[in-house]
Amino acid sequence: MPSLADIFPLPPTARRIGEVLRRAGRPANATEALALSTLSVRSGLFFAESLPLFFIAAPFSDASSEAKGRSDRAPDEAEAKSSFGRARAKRGRPPQKALEVTLSRLFELLKRDAALIGQGDAPLSVLTPQDPLGHGIRLLRILADGTAVGKRRRTHSAREFTKDARRWLDELPAYYRRNFHYQTDGYLSAHSAALYEHQVELLFRGGADPMRRMIIPPLRAHLQRAGASDDGAGLHFLELGSGTGSATRSVARCFPKAKITCVDLSSPYTRHARQQLDEFPRVNCIQGDAAELDFADERFDAVYSVFLFHELPLPVREAVLAETMRVLRPGGFFGLVDSLQIGDDDELDWALEFFPREFHEPYYANYAANPMSGLLSQAGFENLEAGPGYLAKWVSATAPPEPESEDSVDTATQPKFSRPCSQG
Repeated sequence: MPSLADIFPLPPTARRIGEVLRRAGRPANATEALALSTLSVRSGLFFAESLPLFFIAAPFSDASSEAKGRSDRAPDEAEAKSSFGRARAKRGRPPQKALEVTLSRLFELLKRDAALIGQGDAPLSVLTPQDPLGHGIRLLRILADGTAVGKRRRTHSAREFTKDARRWLDELPAYYRRNFHYQTDGYLSAHSAALYEHQVELLFRGGADPMRRMIIPPLRAHLQRAGASDDGAGLHFLELGSGTGSATRSVARCFPKAKITCVDLSSPYTRHARQQLDEFPRVNCIQGDAAELDFADERFDAVYSVFLFHELPLPVREAVLAETMRVLRPGGFFGLVDSLQIGDDDELDWALEFFPREFHEPYYANYAANPMSGLLSQAGFENLEAGPGYLAKWVSATAPPEPESEDSVDTATQPKFSRPCSQG
């Protein structure tokens, strides 16, 4: 007798998600189940909210513009030699199974994030919505701004600023003076700061915050190996490129007694972050350049960044890592969450070509072709580990331990690292 599935076959996307559900198994406890339900509903909400943007953006898409089939620039040598560079030259569209693969990766991420909460490595409060009363108003403002964003995308206009934003330009490095993502004012106005996190969640269908929280497990594992307090007591963290403070909020809730200093180039975003994080008295947000940090040597126990490095030119990436090494204490933790790079997930390599073309990420192609693990090794970091999650990856490493002198009395207090580097 035929089954119901034989009579009414599921579409490929539903089958793929069903496979993920079966592999994932049941939630381990009620907290994990509640977290997964909340994350799933949240993701569905952002997916539904993103649908009108497809219709707004369609007339302005790269495929429908005169720019179709052309590149804004020639690929660099590293990119040209890669499969990504060859695909970029062809201007290919997402493959046939792109949707089902992407959605299955998203659900895998949500399941992992729920498990993080269920096992107590992150409190349920990390799922508390930020300003729920303003949610609808922000969405309407984003939709209203969609046409302007679309026009910039069609004409490749990336240096269009309002008067409010232009006042910051002279004090910023040249690479930063642009409309990243073609968004109004780039990162240089209160208007942009107010909409940014909502825009990112629409882009990633509710997966942005769970991707940001991928920094928590490697940081917690490092602290456990080093014998530090689980709540961060007595520790000082530095977040680079903190933006409006979304990643900071999760880290502050997971390590409530840690002191966290946040640095971001954008004055408007830094001001917005202070407002969003005022409930956390141990968090301090300052405007500054991650490539030229105004801190003493060996000041921080941990340094981390979330979605920073793909927006930096290669020389700036190298400078940021050099500064990170300088301000980290011996044996200290460095971690990052950022976009996937070529080969991290073969089924999602197409997205590494699509994203910078549609959202103006001028340094993304070079980032995708230059693995962060290699840059970290060149900068002198040790104990590299990495893993993927949806459209992002986490990478962790440590600064070299302090050299032992002949009269060293107790090696047991030195941090111990046991797991080898496992590239995702």
